[in-house]
Amino acid sequence: MPRDVTLDDVAREAAVSRATASRALNGRAGVKENVRLRIEAAAKRLGYRPNRAARNLAGGRAAVIGLALNGRDLRDSPYQAAIFHYVTAAADHRDEGLMVLTERGEPSEVVQRLLGDGLVDGVIVTVVALKSGWTEELLDAEIPTVLIGFHPERSDVTVVEVENRESSATVVGHLLDSGCERVGALAGTGMRVDARDRLDGFRLAHERRSIPVDESLIVSGNFNSLDGYQQADQLIDNGADGVFAANDEMAAGVYRRAIERGLRIPEDLSIAGFDGHFTSLDRPGLSAGQPLLTSVVQPYEELAMHAVECLIEAIEDRQTPPNRILTPSIFYGNTTRPIT
Repeated sequence: MPRDVTLDDVAREAAVSRATASRALNGRAGVKENVRLRIEAAAKRLGYRPNRAARNLAGGRAAVIGLALNGRDLRDSPYQAAIFHYVTAAADHRDEGLMVLTERGEPSEVVQRLLGDGLVDGVIVTVVALKSGWTEELLDAEIPTVLIGFHPERSDVTVVEVENRESSATVVGHLLDSGCERVGALAGTGMRVDARDRLDGFRLAHERRSIPVDESLIVSGNFNSLDGYQQADQLIDNGADGVFAANDEMAAGVYRRAIERGLRIPEDLSIAGFDGHFTSLDRPGLSAGQPLLTSVVQPYEELAMHAVECLIEAIEDRQTPPNRILTPSIFYGNTTRPIT
């Protein structure tokens, strides 16, 4: 029976020390990128798998991290689906188990049991889960936590988030520069920091072009398609020829209502969103014949990777890592006119 491949075997294969091989395979700092790639390639060639049980015993860990999502919205939320998918992949890459937390009760007996029994080493909390009061128990507990998105009131938690203000200003500027004269904003709930930042970006784009903002063209929604559909009439009736929605779900609602009213997209109404869910034909939620949506595209894979890395760093080093703010990209689809 062949023996198991050990870390020493990987180190010899990659011509590095055992300590360097360990740091590289555990995603720790202090290893040059070309060396890390060589070690990872050696581990793959040899079929090396770390001994989780031994690692956990040595470190006193469960080797399981939690991911707190909003259970009420999980089924219909492309944002949460993307976060779940990529956090799962990032946790697997780091050989961490993942427990999804969607407890709805307040106060949460499940949360207390998880923490009391040591079932998870730390928790990633999504900004949408902050709708549930039980997530505050997680943030207040003596357990490492990382928040994807900014908390509206507290700054004592490590945050991994995308840049919202400048990227929103960029896509709104595209609407204005492509010929729209009255751009409306479908803002998200003011309770969320990202919603406020995206609305600030909307105003900033106008300010940079010395164009006054018509306050009648600013309405709010709760980040779902129905709100976009219902608020579209007010924007259209007030003369909007372009709409920036704070997320793609609301943008899709605006699109559906505009089509029902006989408007041509983008000739009569240009629409842009934020998230990047409807920018590719293989994305869920894109209906047949629907144009690809101009949108600020969130780098979900990077968000997840950084969130998992920050959490493991907090677990192993017992320190609070600094915030990480990632730069999104802009996808210019055919729901907006090209700049001529």
